[in-house]
Amino acid sequence: MRLQGNPCPQLGRRHHRSKMCGHSSLLLTLGLLTLLSGLPRLLRQHNRGKADCSGSAPCSLAFLSDNPLSLRCPAASETVEGTVYWQYLDLRQPHAEPRTFAGPQGLRVNRGPLRKLGSRSTLRGGSLILSQAQTSESGLYICRSGSSTLAAYQVDVQDSSLLHVSHRGLGQSTLGNQSLRLSPGSVPGSGCIIWLHTRWGPWQDCDRCGAVGERKRVGFCYATLGGDAEKEEGEEEGDTLPCGLMEYHLGQALPQRSAELQFETCRRACGREAENTGTVEVAGARNWWQWSRETALDWLEPRSLLMESVHLHVHEDARLTCPGASVYTPASWQRGSTPITRLELLRAQSSKGNHWLDNETGGGVYHINRVQPSDRGVYRCWVRGREVATFHLELHKPLPNLRRITRLLVCGPKVLVTSCALVFVILSLAEMLRSIWCE
Repeated sequence: MRLQGNPCPQLGRRHHRSKMCGHSSLLLTLGLLTLLSGLPRLLRQHNRGKADCSGSAPCSLAFLSDNPLSLRCPAASETVEGTVYWQYLDLRQPHAEPRTFAGPQGLRVNRGPLRKLGSRSTLRGGSLILSQAQTSESGLYICRSGSSTLAAYQVDVQDSSLLHVSHRGLGQSTLGNQSLRLSPGSVPGSGCIIWLHTRWGPWQDCDRCGAVGERKRVGFCYATLGGDAEKEEGEEEGDTLPCGLMEYHLGQALPQRSAELQFETCRRACGREAENTGTVEVAGARNWWQWSRETALDWLEPRSLLMESVHLHVHEDARLTCPGASVYTPASWQRGSTPITRLELLRAQSSKGNHWLDNETGGGVYHINRVQPSDRGVYRCWVRGREVATFHLELHKPLPNLRRITRLLVCGPKVLVTSCALVFVILSLAEMLRSIWCE
């Protein structure tokens, strides 16, 4: 997303080298965007970070690593079937050109750095689905058909391993807003104010009905130039971009700020009725959230129930992965007939519990450290209220003590010889005593 105007005039008077690098990157981006038919619309649009990504105007989106990345290409339905393909450009390489990595009839790149990207890419109706996105795959994604550009996205894949996780049930708080003054480089005096904050997606549905459950929401790191840190959530002013993209466009690093994941306890009735929790969602949050994520996630969820037997030895670690679960979807677990919540597991961990849910996918992976005999049983998981997997955790029978067996095999003959010698000595002494007594 090209920044509108120049909210930080001081940044235009940097050191010569920084200025040249920044201009080169900006010119490259503008050159690429010129190819897009929606560029005039983009330049007329006042950027408040609320773009719905409709039409062919490029927009900026944030995703979490180790989770699916999906990008829509709505105009693909108007093209000849099988002609849509996707290109990628790493914005950190100013002299590179966009390269095709996914296309008609399952086109895959067999060589080069895009091979892994292409191997994890799937096209559905022209839209792109990338399983387990990585931070190194941030960049410009372009949907094309022939020589026409249908859609373009600047994508910032944020590191899920750095997630700040909080649970309202434990009284944990989310990250506070940060405001700082950017250094103008060689120019003395004050720089531009930038506001680092979390843009929250909507609260997801409660992960179960008819019982106490949990729900979550994901927040991404965003930066706003000329923003006011005292503004309420959703009242962003100035040019807004995901933090990684803002660093690229400014040409300088920002303080590290992680994405966020927040949980809270919830309860909803089964069926069509749902309890109103009274939580007010951020205006416009669902629009930008649904545009890139919810339309494609249905394609990722399994259509059949997975049933798997897991055989482990005592003290091994168990890792149960719920198929189709991600940080963007409600997922829940049950052990036997007992529902499992993250809040209960966190409280149990404080007393040395060995069960826990991962943060990277928001609870899609169930971990058991050093499995004990009491951990055997049936574990089930649900995605969006539908059971998708059943795991039967069994333990192998304890192996016999091989060291003891070896010791017996080695020492057995020695014991036998010693015993025979002792019996011989006793019999000899007995015979000698008998002879003396008889004389």
